[in-house]
Amino acid sequence: KKILIFSQTTQHSRELIAKYVKAYLTNWELKRVLSIIVDNATTNDVGVQYLKRRMLSWNCLVLKGEHVHMCCCEHILSLIVKDGLKEIKVSILKIQNVVKYVKSSPTRLARFKACVELKEISYKGFVCLDVKTKWN
Repeated sequence: KKILIFSQTTQHSRELIAKYVKAYLTNWELKRVLSIIVDNATTNDVGVQYLKRRMLSWNCLVLKGEHVHMCCCEHILSLIVKDGLKEIKVSILKIQNVVKYVKSSPTRLARFKACVELKEISYKGFVCLDVKTKWN
C-alpha cells in the first residue's frame, strides 16, 4: 500500500537486482510484494521474470506474482510524446525559427509586442524557446 523505495543501480544484472530486492525485503521485514515497477526496456522483461521466479521461491508474491511486473507510466508517456513530436517536427522547427528571429533584435521584439497589443492577444509569458528536458 506504500512506495517504499526508488532505487537506482549502477549495474543492471538480474542477479544483482534480485540481491537488492531480497536485501530490502529482509531489512524491512516485508513478507509480501505485489509489484515492482520498472521502465519498459526489454532487458527489464528478462530481469523481472528472473526476479519473479526467485520471489516465488521466497514465497513473498501476492496473487502468485500475476501483477509483479508493472511498467512505469511516465516512461511510456514520455515515449508516446516523443513519437508525437516527431510527427510535428517541421512545424516546431518553423515556430522555433520565428521565435529566434523575433528575439534576435530589440526592434523586432518591440514590433512583435506592439502587434500582440494591437490584436489584444492575452498571454501569460512571452515568446521563448523550449527546454528539451521539460514539457511545461
